Amino acid sequence: MIAENVSMAVRRGLETLAALSLFLMMGITFVDVFGRYFLNSPIDGSTEMIEVLLAVMVFMAFPLVSWKEENICVDLLDAYFPDRWVDVRQAVINLICAVSLVLVAMMNWKLAGRSLEYEEVSEILEIPLGYVTYLISITGFAGGFLTFMNAIVYIARLPIFRSGTPISERSSSE
Repeated sequence: MIAENVSMAVRRGLETLAALSLFLMMGITFVDVFGRYFLNSPIDGSTEMIEVLLAVMVFMAFPLVSWKEENICVDLLDAYFPDRWVDVRQAVINLICAVSLVLVAMMNWKLAGRSLEYEEVSEILEIPLGYVTYLISITGFAGGFLTFMNAIVYIARLPIFRSGTPISERSSSE
């Protein structure tokens, strides 16, 4: 029960931040276009603001996509997999994806530190780029963790773990 409440809070938080950044992008774009064409005065740095908000929106939704397993996938081999192996296949896929996400997040973390060390900023608004890269890294770690948890769920669904017989008794009787 507590885990469900925590997961719902995390999900709502990520969805809210992604939706808020999308709404802000829409508002900035509207005001920028209106100011540009009707008042001959666009918003300075609106492109940079939209770029940062786009990164926030995409990478806030990223862990949700991993968590719900809504990634783009090619199901060429699904027809050839027996039903009893589906959970094993999904567990292996989720473990590979989790490791990949964590490795990419680790590299982004290093890049974010280097970016702040070199004081890299955006051109017009001088937004420190390291903080955006840290956000990308944190959401990568979150996506990796959630994908790993999906793998654990698939592993727990395997028949070897669902049986009422303890593992020690099963190995001695076989």
